Amino acid sequence: MRHLLALPFACIMLAACAAPPGPQVPSFALEPGTSVEAAPGVLLRFEEVEDSRCPPGVHCVWAGRLSCRFSLTRANAAPESFILEPGEAAHASSLLGGKRIALDEASLPAPAAPDAVANHRVTVQVLP
Repeated sequence: MRHLLALPFACIMLAACAAPPGPQVPSFALEPGTSVEAAPGVLLRFEEVEDSRCPPGVHCVWAGRLSCRFSLTRANAAPESFILEPGEAAHASSLLGGKRIALDEASLPAPAAPDAVANHRVTVQVLP
């Protein structure tokens, strides 16, 4: 019977020792031509995408690349344009107080089949 009373106590102690969740990283899913407020007064726009990746089932000499052009704007400030590519460093922005914008590579769409319409919806994260 003592063992049964000790079990709830042990569970409470383990729960109290668990690490608190880390801070949430803001993330935004965007398609070319769409915008979102990345920070108060700062607009992030997904301008365009260039996707020359080799489609599935096709033999290509070059693997190709995916690059996404974005811009950040704030009233009374010059627009800031930048390109994000998979495997490249995040973009550090003065408009975001030094925070960085990165592609969430897990969200990147696969290359489209030759006759299919490409889905270029990507997720970007605002990192500290």
